[in-house]
Amino acid sequence: MSFNNNSRIALLAGAAFVAFMATAAHAQSAPAPVAAADGQTGGADATAADDQSMPDIIVTATKSNERLKDVPASISVVTATDMTKGGITRFADYAARIPGLSFTSGRTGNTQVTLRGITTGSSQPGSTTAFYVDEAPVGSVNAYTGGNGITPDLDPSDLAQIEVLKGPQGTLYGAGAVGGLLKFTTVEPNLSTIEGSASAGVNTVAKGDVGYSARGMFNLPLVTDRLGLHVSGFYRRDAGYIDNVNPVIGGKDANDAKIRGGRAVLSMKFTPELRLDLSATLQDTTTGAANIVDVDSVTLKPIYGDLKQNRFAQETGRVRLRLYNATWRADLGKVNIVSSTTYQRIFSGERTDASRTFGAAFAGLSGIADLGAALNTYKHSDRWSEEARVTANDLAGGILDVQAGFYWTYEGDKNRINNADLFHTATGVGIPSISVPAYALFGIPTTSPYGLVFAKIDSSYQEFSGFGNIRLHFGQKFDILGGVRYAHDKQKYSQDYEGLLIPAITGFAFRQLVAVGAEKANVATWLVSPRFKISDDFMIYGRAASGYRPGGPNPAPPSGGVPLTFQPDRLIQYEVGFKASAMNKLLSVDAALFYTDWNNIQVQTSAGGFNFIVNGGKARSQGGEVTIRLQPATGLSFGLNAAYTDAKLTSDAPRAKGINGDRLPYVPRLSGSFTADYSATLSGSTKLNLGAALNYTGNRISDYSGNFPKHLPAYATVDLRAGLDFGSFNLSAFARNLTDKRAIVVVGTELLATNNTAGSPYAAGVLTPRTIGLEASVKF
Repeated sequence: MSFNNNSRIALLAGAAFVAFMATAAHAQSAPAPVAAADGQTGGADATAADDQSMPDIIVTATKSNERLKDVPASISVVTATDMTKGGITRFADYAARIPGLSFTSGRTGNTQVTLRGITTGSSQPGSTTAFYVDEAPVGSVNAYTGGNGITPDLDPSDLAQIEVLKGPQGTLYGAGAVGGLLKFTTVEPNLSTIEGSASAGVNTVAKGDVGYSARGMFNLPLVTDRLGLHVSGFYRRDAGYIDNVNPVIGGKDANDAKIRGGRAVLSMKFTPELRLDLSATLQDTTTGAANIVDVDSVTLKPIYGDLKQNRFAQETGRVRLRLYNATWRADLGKVNIVSSTTYQRIFSGERTDASRTFGAAFAGLSGIADLGAALNTYKHSDRWSEEARVTANDLAGGILDVQAGFYWTYEGDKNRINNADLFHTATGVGIPSISVPAYALFGIPTTSPYGLVFAKIDSSYQEFSGFGNIRLHFGQKFDILGGVRYAHDKQKYSQDYEGLLIPAITGFAFRQLVAVGAEKANVATWLVSPRFKISDDFMIYGRAASGYRPGGPNPAPPSGGVPLTFQPDRLIQYEVGFKASAMNKLLSVDAALFYTDWNNIQVQTSAGGFNFIVNGGKARSQGGEVTIRLQPATGLSFGLNAAYTDAKLTSDAPRAKGINGDRLPYVPRLSGSFTADYSATLSGSTKLNLGAALNYTGNRISDYSGNFPKHLPAYATVDLRAGLDFGSFNLSAFARNLTDKRAIVVVGTELLATNNTAGSPYAAGVLTPRTIGLEASVKF
């Protein structure tokens, strides 16, 4: 890889800044208690806590327990406590507080998360961000089940913290972690004490209705210090705020959502050194309409009014997650052994209005001018995973740390369109069947047992990989971490498309489209990361790492000329950074500069009315991130989280209609937040907590230059919170998006093709309007 001049200058400037800060921090450092830290907003985050310091944040996303300030990588941490106090329950609520994270979402439960600009847009075939719940991988690696959008947006009811590890994690987490990792760390069972908690909340959304929530947890030691049971559950209703103006089926606040779930953990400690945790995590999300407003394709102004859409069919959605895990841990002194076995089931189903696409395309052929269609789709993934690893520290007289492991995963996936419900848009009356007499002229049956359309994709993905990491210590202050992972994957693919729509799209040439395919690949990833601890309060590091997404077999559109397989796409990222605290721990800084080369990018494209995947184009993403925390007085703290990300194509991508220099979709150049927190003891055990946040997301582009891209303007939101802590009882109030900002987070055409025609309808996913709520909790 060759750096351009700007990249060289940026990294050299970063190295010079690191050297300057090292001198300043070393001069100011003095023995003092560790700054209080709750990790709400990033690497060196801390929140004031009267006169006593809180323990260092411990993170596990690097597959070892490390202090956050010692990890030679950019990591942000969000605590569940601060999420619940601020009424934060979804990615959209805290995205701006994590430098380098952006997202798109059009429906509760379906969110695409991007780190450091590694994305090809809202329709990319596979996720570039990996997800874990403790030791359990979650989601789909396969490109055929919408793995980019079916992500575990878990309720914070039983979370300890969320760790966001940025940059490719190929050596630690393998396929799919090309942009980074989100790890949900749950609350561990207490084997010695009976304890529990309960909370309830209510909120109201501007121009919407009322939402509410209830959560509970109970921990019971069955055999003291040996056997314990930890259970939790929650129910949450997110208020709707989108009105459907259709006179036939219209409804107010149609996009409400109901989320419920729970977690159970049985912990067994056979000896002080050997422990087994059996866990089950369940979450169901049921939604009405999508969080979509109909806007004009040119102006992006609402067509039917503020927070309004026009749908001819009742829309619904559902995401169901079932996650089961067994983790063995053996602590043998300098040697630790972990074995994690996971079984996962994810179901995602939707009923969506396709009247402006499939219905309109078929209206002329069927002779029904007001033909409406509602598609019934679902995606299902069954996945087994096993990881076993051994970590040995302080070998060879403390010179060497070694980690080695084996990983296997297998998933079977289904993707279906189970026909379309047909009806008259003018009346809503159903149409049981339709026929196309003109088909007889081409020797095609005029009716189909599958009606308008039936589509089936069955696929499987299997991966075997081995990985190893070695850290070599050169004295107490300098060490180098090196890692490598070698993976072998194989996939199978089978498609069956049928229905009256197939001949219409293919020019009356086919009534059924069947194809099978297979793919195999061997991929190696690597990591090199030097670290220099100038003092206990100041560390500088470098990092070079690679990552990849697996390739796969391709569908077979009737147009021909499509490669039978698409190849893995790969990237290499270079990073320099530092983590420091000064002024007797009252000031902390976590900063990083990065440069990424992304090659052989996987792009979803289409021909003959059918989608398929190709490799095409190169891209680079470069920028910087910083988290600063200042505690000028007891109980008062300020935080700044900021990111600059410049992500663009560096070669033409004809299949995606992109040209050299196009920005990557939905990546803001500038984003960040400024936070202020204050706490004070009022009397006895009663404490007052106040907090405010100003969140900013810069302008974005929706697509590449050949697809009539929409320019999405920057936006800023204000969040406030206030609470009273009475020891075991807490009462808090919050306001999110206080100024009721209307912001578009994702946009796409409602017709068959992108366009820039005035009056043409586009669907715009919008940020939740101003939300004000109360939350009460009790611990016992």
